[in-house]
Amino acid sequence: RESSSSVSTPRCRRRGWPVEMAAPQPGDDIDTLLFDLDGTLYAIENGYEDACRARVFQFMVDELGFADADAAKAAWRPQFQKYNQTLRALRAGLGLAFDETKYWTVTRGDPKEVLKTNADARDALAAADERARKENKTIKKYVFTNCAEKQACESLEALGLLQCFDGVFGADVMEDTCKPSLEAFRKVQQVAGFDFARCAFFEDSVKNLAAAKTLGVTTVLVSSATATEEGVRNDGFEPDHVVSAVTAAEMKRVLPGVFG
Repeated sequence: RESSSSVSTPRCRRRGWPVEMAAPQPGDDIDTLLFDLDGTLYAIENGYEDACRARVFQFMVDELGFADADAAKAAWRPQFQKYNQTLRALRAGLGLAFDETKYWTVTRGDPKEVLKTNADARDALAAADERARKENKTIKKYVFTNCAEKQACESLEALGLLQCFDGVFGADVMEDTCKPSLEAFRKVQQVAGFDFARCAFFEDSVKNLAAAKTLGVTTVLVSSATATEEGVRNDGFEPDHVVSAVTAAEMKRVLPGVFG
C-alpha cells in the first residue's frame, strides 16, 4: 500500500504542460561568420607576413624608385599606420602610381612556400557546419581581408581552407577603402547580404574589431603580435571574446551556440 504522501510521476507530458527549454548559449543567434586571413587563419609569427613585407619594400625599390629597403620601410610605416593597407598607403599616402596586379602578384609571392595545411582551423569550421546541420540552420562563412581576392584564395588553398568558405572578400570588393573603414564593412555586408547583429567577426587586429563592434557585430580577438604592433587604445574598446587561435576547442569555448 502506497503512503498517502507519495506522489506519482507522469510518464509523458500532457497537453498544456510547460516544455522545458534549453538555456540560451552565446552565439545562438549568429548565422554569419567573418574571418580575417593574415594572423587569424594562420599564426602571424610563422614568417609569411614578414616575407610579404620584405617583398613590399623590394617592390618599392625595384618599381617605385626608392634607394633601398630601409628608405622604403621608413616611408611606408607612417602611411601604413594611417591607412592600414599597404596598397592604399602607397597610393593615397605617398601618391605613387603602379600596376596593381603586378603589385599583388609580387608582394604576396607563393604562399605555399610558407603556409601549410591548418587542420585546427579546418576542424573548427567543420564544427560550425555540423552544429548548423543538427539544428537545421544555415551558417555562412566568409573571409574578409585587405588582401586581393586572388591572392587570398591562393593562401586559403595553401592552408587547406578554401573549400570551407562560402566566399572571399578583399581589395577588389572594397575598391578604394579597406578595414577598418566602416564603408568596407558595409560593402561586404551589401554583397553577402547578412545582418550585422547576427554576425561574428574573427580578427587579430584590434582596430578592425573596434570598427566592427560599432556596427553591432560580435567581435572575437585572435591573439597575436598584431595587437602589440598596433599599440594601446584609450577608447575603452574591449572585444566580446578572446581566443588563442582558431581551433574547435577555442571556438566552442567562446561561442558554443555556433561551434558546440
